[in-house]
Amino acid sequence: MPPASNFFSSFKFKITALVIGLVLFAGIGAGGISLLIAESELRLVIARQELSLLTGAAAFIDNDLQNKRQLLKLLTEEFTERGQPLDRIQHQLETHDTLRDTFFNVNAFDLSGNLVASLRDRQAKRINIAERQYFRDTLRLQEGVLSAPFKSTLSGQPVVVITQPLRDADGKIVGILLGAIDLLRPSFSAQLDSLRAGADGYLFIVTDAGVIVHHPDKSRILEKGDDTPGTLLEAALRKPEGWEDGMLDDGIPVLLVHKHLRESDWTIGLSYPVRSAFASMLHVRLRALLGAALLTAVAGLFGWAVTKNMLRPLRRLHRHVEDISAGRADISVFDVARKDEFGHLSRAFYGLSQRRELAELELHRLATTDVLTGLNNRRMFDAFLPQALARAARSGQPLGLAILDIDHFKSINDTLGHAAGDQVLVEFARRLTGAVRSTDTVARLAGDEFVIVFEQQSSNAEMDVLGKKILDTMHPPFHLGAQQREVRTSIGIAVTTNTSATAEEVMRAADQALYGVKAAGRNGYAINPVGAERVVRVR
Repeated sequence: MPPASNFFSSFKFKITALVIGLVLFAGIGAGGISLLIAESELRLVIARQELSLLTGAAAFIDNDLQNKRQLLKLLTEEFTERGQPLDRIQHQLETHDTLRDTFFNVNAFDLSGNLVASLRDRQAKRINIAERQYFRDTLRLQEGVLSAPFKSTLSGQPVVVITQPLRDADGKIVGILLGAIDLLRPSFSAQLDSLRAGADGYLFIVTDAGVIVHHPDKSRILEKGDDTPGTLLEAALRKPEGWEDGMLDDGIPVLLVHKHLRESDWTIGLSYPVRSAFASMLHVRLRALLGAALLTAVAGLFGWAVTKNMLRPLRRLHRHVEDISAGRADISVFDVARKDEFGHLSRAFYGLSQRRELAELELHRLATTDVLTGLNNRRMFDAFLPQALARAARSGQPLGLAILDIDHFKSINDTLGHAAGDQVLVEFARRLTGAVRSTDTVARLAGDEFVIVFEQQSSNAEMDVLGKKILDTMHPPFHLGAQQREVRTSIGIAVTTNTSATAEEVMRAADQALYGVKAAGRNGYAINPVGAERVVRVR
């Protein structure tokens, strides 16, 4: 009996060990497969979030390029309407202050490719660009183009140029106007870098030919990237948009997200280290595997049930993502206090969504704020004025609109330089903001032209008080470095007298009032009711 008993005990032990091993293997296997499926879904959600963020950045660049094209086109149309000779365009360029804020430089060339005007330097060395591809393309297509990036002969900086043909009064092309964008200038590169502030990874931009336009390593700009099969650059240029994980960037596994721009042959990409992109998912993997191993030691079926139960919060997380995408919830549903896997993932998504929301707000701020003064810009004002008029019509209260010019601002630029002119604009904006009420809205339209929208007026008499207050605010001398300069302003104020006034009518009335102040000797204000035949009073 003892040998049989020993054999039975040994057999029982082996069967028990085998069963336990099979149960453990089955449980871990089932849990692992479920976890792999969940990880695949999570990777897709995270990649789509980053692609959505990148799409917003691409739209910002597209809008910026489109605005620059439109500004050059308006300038060429003005040249055609004036019917002036090509050698007079230097004066026209210097009278448009917005060009200095928008472009690094603006040049004009005749049909032989010879330089005839330069915004930044009247004495710029005479160069010829007849052999440049963008010059030949503009003449061949008879329309503006965006050049490939290159090193500027005039400045030595990496630039791209936007061109527009110059036509005489008969519509015949007589020259080429081009605006240069400095790829190292903060207005271009710093705005892109700010979108990834505080986060791992970096943004880059390449042309369809593989030439680098933007990169955190500025020495790589204008380089031809490695676009051989299997490289990061080749994957970014393979299709218009998408994402791939597991790519290598200088030996580091990264998540690559890319989007082709609408207005150019550029592709904007994001290289995001996989370790950072999927950090929360790696933590979940470890916790889930340990939990599955412990639970499946009791029973495979129980382990499978527990695994399914663990996946339930992930399905809930997926529903939250769908609700946010459909507009049924906001990102606050991700901000939970749970300390389990669902809590870790949900808070990770909350942080990712917050970054996206902040980036969208930053893009909106950049699009509606004047870079130099920090005031609202023309785009913001054009959208705001009709809304303010509608509010005034509903409340029955009058609305005031003031247009302000800095008196003799051109002489400040000519005598003291554009740096001093910028100081005057910044200080003028600061004083102007401090002189008005909290309910008033201040914006810079262009150059030295500012506007104020006065809402919630109790009577038209308030305009006299506000006009005098602004003049008094500008009375103390402006400190420009080691010297002081008296700066005065002319103010044209329009006041609505009925509820049907349009934005165009209010602007026209304010312009008439401003002309009245200038005709009376400047340094004052004039008030003009909308619809009046002439200015009511000038102070």
